[in-house]
Amino acid sequence: MPHTFAPCAALRLTSYRYAGRYGWIMIGAADAAGALREAARSTDEAIALTRLEVYKNGQYRPATLGD
Repeated sequence: MPHTFAPCAALRLTSYRYAGRYGWIMIGAADAAGALREAARSTDEAIALTRLEVYKNGQYRPATLGD
C-alpha cells in the first residue's frame, strides 16, 4: 500500500492529506485548521478546505473544520 493511503501522523495527532499541485502533502495535526496551516507552509498555492482529507475509520475522507 502506498504511504499516501496510510495514516502517517505521530502519536496524539490526526492524519490529514492535502491535494497539492504535484501530489499528496501528508500532514499530522491536532485539527483541520492546523492541517490547513501546515498545508499553507508546504505549498505556494491558495489553500482550500475542499482539498483536505482526514483519516477516519480506515480510510481518508473529505475533512471539515470540525475534524
